[in-house]
Amino acid sequence: MYNYIIMSATLQTIILIGAAASAIAAIGFIFNKAFKLFGTWFEFINDWYGTEDKPGVNERLNHGAERFEYIEGELKIIKEELFNNSGSSLRDAIDRIEAAVAKPKRSSSPKK
Repeated sequence: MYNYIIMSATLQTIILIGAAASAIAAIGFIFNKAFKLFGTWFEFINDWYGTEDKPGVNERLNHGAERFEYIEGELKIIKEELFNNSGSSLRDAIDRIEAAVAKPKRSSSPKK
């Protein structure tokens, strides 16, 4: 009825070793991908909360906010110097220098 192929013990051993090696390789591949995924997750957690060498996200955002406040203060000081005020700004000093250095306009007729 049925034709069974009778394999030798050596051929059966080789097939068994090949199947076991394939299974081990597949399991190793799955573990490798899982460890890479967890490694990426741990890098994210370390980046978020920070380490001793590198501050976390909240600390970096706070540092950025402090820096922006400092820059805004500096820009405010510069802006105050660019417009006329009670005489103490850079613009007022430039206007005084221009007024002192300005030459009087010559008339078209010569003086007698």
